[in-house]
Amino acid sequence: MTLLLVRHGETDWNREPARCQGWAAVGLNARGREQARELGRALAGRGVARVVTSHLRRARETATLIRELLPGEPPLVVDPRLAETNRGDWEGRLFAEIMAEEPEAWRAYRERPAGFRFPGGESLAEQQYRVLACLRDCARLEGASLLVTHGGCIRLVRCFLAGAGPALFHESGTRNGEVEELGGGEELAARIERFLAAAALVTGGEAGA
Repeated sequence: MTLLLVRHGETDWNREPARCQGWAAVGLNARGREQARELGRALAGRGVARVVTSHLRRARETATLIRELLPGEPPLVVDPRLAETNRGDWEGRLFAEIMAEEPEAWRAYRERPAGFRFPGGESLAEQQYRVLACLRDCARLEGASLLVTHGGCIRLVRCFLAGAGPALFHESGTRNGEVEELGGGEELAARIERFLAAAALVTGGEAGA
């Protein structure tokens, strides 16, 4: 079993002056489409059995372009659990504008991510819970799964692998079109299951419920 995590290709909102995307319906730009095609060519020999993608437009476009270049065009599954954080009132705004107009909220996001909730949106803890639930399910499937997702999701997976909640969220970054490979099969699934069970006990139910 292999999990291949891919961040979607570039959008215009990823370029400076960058905007907060969240769940906004933003499509790939020309560079992002080429990044997706490059990934398709690079992953053609990895025996991908399925492509699982976030429901957001930029991820679905990336997944579709990759899949077209994979042998046999494996099944495409849309799973909203792989979506970026719902960033509520911040979506569509320039990051520079948010920093200038909401300095306290921005400071909380940067300095205390474990307890942060986007205004009008969801928390990073809720996002981590759902992303890991998707990874757990994919880890129990045979063959390689290609998961097309978002930078925040990949960061939160890294936090989990480091034995942390979202506290380490800002300690790494992910480039558009970057691939991260995970192994572990049932061992990884069981580790995630323990983490999710502990999180549910703390919150009194499934995170994000």
